[in-house]
Amino acid sequence: MNYQMAMPTFSLKDWMDTTLPEAGVEEFLVLQERPGGRSKIEVAIQDTVKDHLAGLDIVERIGGYKKTLSYIRNKLPMAKRVRSGDFGEILASEYIDQCTEYRVPIKRLRWKDDRDTTMRGNDVIAIKKRIKRWCLLKAESKSRATLSETVVKQAVDGLDKDAGRPHPSSLAFISSRLRELHRDAEAAVFEDLQSRSPKSDEIEHLVFTLSGNNPTNHLKKHLGKKTAPIRRHLVGCVITEHQQFIKTIFDRIHAGNTRRNRRAS
Repeated sequence: MNYQMAMPTFSLKDWMDTTLPEAGVEEFLVLQERPGGRSKIEVAIQDTVKDHLAGLDIVERIGGYKKTLSYIRNKLPMAKRVRSGDFGEILASEYIDQCTEYRVPIKRLRWKDDRDTTMRGNDVIAIKKRIKRWCLLKAESKSRATLSETVVKQAVDGLDKDAGRPHPSSLAFISSRLRELHRDAEAAVFEDLQSRSPKSDEIEHLVFTLSGNNPTNHLKKHLGKKTAPIRRHLVGCVITEHQQFIKTIFDRIHAGNTRRNRRAS
């Protein structure tokens, strides 16, 4: 079975430089904006946010500038805290799809029942095929203007819940959505994972942070041990004007200030 993957709407590699704070430790990365990189992705990243929250395929099917904009506005969070959290989860999902061997099966934020609340369950679950078995990546994202070690610990503790395995209801949520999308073969993978307990060597963890300050020292304290049963990855993404950047992205989408909407007007 070929697991479906949507092509990325923007390129992290065009936007961010990657560094390894600890030489030879590939599980620990810091992403930082490259000079001039933001201008290459500004419009595309707005499309990415719309896709995760509203679905670009649905937007196209609605048709018409006014109808499309009303629908998108009603899907966008207005609360600053929720915008920050959603944007962090979106970047975490894009990082996984673009920079790892894992694939995120659904954009789960589309199924929020209230735009100004956060979704329950695991932030991101991704999957990859290894020889004859499927492996899972369980991710927690944290978005803060100023990241602290306490917040990183919260993410690590969240990953360690349920003996480090994905929460059963999160797996059931994914399989239900895949069935609704008529992606039955993919749904069957998640239903199989619900019927058994994945082994520790079939699971990896990812702490993904988005912050305005350098996360290196806070993340470094939580490097996983080589002998740990579940491999832990730490990725810190730095956007210095964290709050203003997120506000600008959402405000421009809300105002219809994107190429996609201008073409449709």
